[in-house]
Amino acid sequence: MRTLPLFTFLSLVLLCSCAYMGSLAKQNKLQALQKHNPSQYAEKHIIERDYFFVYGKLTGGLKKSDQVDIAVAALSSEFEREELVDVNYLGKVNSYYGLNLPKGGYRLVVLADQNADGKFSDSEVIGEKQLSVNTQSFPEGVARDINIALFAKPVALGKKLTLPSPQHNATKQSLFFPKGTLRSLDDPIFSSHMASLGLYDPNLFMESAPTLFYALEEDTIQKIPVIFVHGIGGSVTQFSDIVNSLDTERYKPWFFYYPSGVDLNNTAAMFYDIFLSGKLIEKGLARPIIIAHSMGGLVVREALNLYQNIPKEIHPAQFISIASPFGGMASAQSGVNRAPLVLPAWHDLTPQGEFIQELFRKPLPETTQHYLLYAYLNADTPEDNDGVVPLLSQRCDAVKAAASEQYGFNASHTDILQNPDALATLSTLMGKVESPFPAEHLHYFAMGGFEVTLSKHYSNEEKYIIHSMGKYLKALANANLRPIAINRDFLAVVEGSQKAKSPFETAWVKFAEDFPELVRNTE
Repeated sequence: MRTLPLFTFLSLVLLCSCAYMGSLAKQNKLQALQKHNPSQYAEKHIIERDYFFVYGKLTGGLKKSDQVDIAVAALSSEFEREELVDVNYLGKVNSYYGLNLPKGGYRLVVLADQNADGKFSDSEVIGEKQLSVNTQSFPEGVARDINIALFAKPVALGKKLTLPSPQHNATKQSLFFPKGTLRSLDDPIFSSHMASLGLYDPNLFMESAPTLFYALEEDTIQKIPVIFVHGIGGSVTQFSDIVNSLDTERYKPWFFYYPSGVDLNNTAAMFYDIFLSGKLIEKGLARPIIIAHSMGGLVVREALNLYQNIPKEIHPAQFISIASPFGGMASAQSGVNRAPLVLPAWHDLTPQGEFIQELFRKPLPETTQHYLLYAYLNADTPEDNDGVVPLLSQRCDAVKAAASEQYGFNASHTDILQNPDALATLSTLMGKVESPFPAEHLHYFAMGGFEVTLSKHYSNEEKYIIHSMGKYLKALANANLRPIAINRDFLAVVEGSQKAKSPFETAWVKFAEDFPELVRNTE
């Protein structure tokens, strides 16, 4: 069978010719504008330019309990004095921010809407930092740990600054995750329009979906995280059938939602930082499962090369790749050679390119199992494909040697995500990952918490604990469960031999004092 024609591959990437041609026209306009009236904001929207994902933590200053709208703005004087290049809105202090910036020098300014008027005044500055980003300092395109120490009191910026008002949508705000993380699968942020922006205007995508990490529910300690990673031109919604088939008492779905047209080394570095480094998402009790489709499998495999052998890193229990072009795409090279607008990701998909050639330079962690799921339309032909990715690329020698097990399905490139046999196989594979909690513990977790009104002397986190898992804590306190190692400190607090420290402990101490009739043993 011949190499897939250029359009076969690009049809998935371009979504439709109108979107591609519209992006081409926009890119031409931006490049012309940069010659006559340059700006850093326009610079970051030119696809073929270098840009950097900057993140860090806001520390000190306001109390952790202060619930105020916060903005982190990046100002540049590269072309005009203190031009606003990017802004990230946060819902609480002591949290992480993220910005996307082209190379250059910046003044990062933190503002807090302390008078709650819905605006950010230039007299409400609570922190700032100078930063320069370039490929020499940040070769992966990720500027890590750019933390900003906040002031004890607000100060004036020294210039008039008008920030766009934050978009207050109806999404539920998380106690543990960044603002805007909790979404539903039908949220407009996961639309096909947004997926198209991720290809053609990655920074505009990031302005609308800045966190990269999304979840459907608040965090829970007893569930196993399942991290979904889409492919080029893809979105979270492609995993709907798999997500809807999950046992919601056992698993919690998370999503890496990223602009898929960008450099894959950059994307893999961001995935590592968020999900594997232990910096942004701390190591939990349950080791995660990663399910990646198409190019998402390459992103994850490269991220797994980035381990630095430090204790807080997170090693997934399973990496399940689905129809991923581990051997690259010959048609991507044709796109690089012939297309008038070349996406950075295409360079990384070329079979002889550095990214593909170095993808298996390191073995997987010994405790991580890689399950390879591949799709085909004609199993009798060794050069078969799934309509997009050649079978020889999905099952190249390097990935076959590294995979723990392989499973093939007669399905197209995207239909495999709804294929009943593939879904059944996924369920069986995921079932091999043991929960950190015994079945009897999970039974009490499933019972939920107490539907009572709690006073102001409970923190929001303490309220969540009582409302969501109070009956589990009651069973522990009344010795109705055989304790495990993680319960040791909680039981010491219940017995009075240790002071309460964690939110679980302080929540229970307050609750037992306020509602003695509810905490008595009824079993």
